[in-house]
Amino acid sequence: MAITAKFYPSAAKEMFNGNLNNGDTFKMALLSSAGTFAAADTLFSDVSGDQISGTGYSTGGVAVTVGPATSDSSKAEFPITAALWTSATFTFQNAVVYETAGGKLLMHLAFDAEQNVAGQDYQINAPSPSPKATPVGI
Repeated sequence: MAITAKFYPSAAKEMFNGNLNNGDTFKMALLSSAGTFAAADTLFSDVSGDQISGTGYSTGGVAVTVGPATSDSSKAEFPITAALWTSATFTFQNAVVYETAGGKLLMHLAFDAEQNVAGQDYQINAPSPSPKATPVGI
């Protein structure tokens, strides 16, 4: 199962402006196969219409911890704790990580195929190694 992780462009601006911090509260929400990454999306409300429903899934997703970020001269890494749904039955293909107070989108995770969960615990481990932001042209 391949997972592609992309940061929302607005997330970088929010971090630089001090509006997204590792002390903030974040959640991971699951989206259907219709959920796509759009660079213009900035808020959870932009993608929440594609959110799934099912047994063991609560609207808005589950809490995850983001950070603290680490960096060196070639990259910045953003560790994210695992998200767990228990006794779950649902189907999804995408996930988003967002800040809960203002709904600011941080990251989109796209799975290569629909994930069918049938009456079991399901855990998403953020991509390992941690998602990275790599500078271009520096």
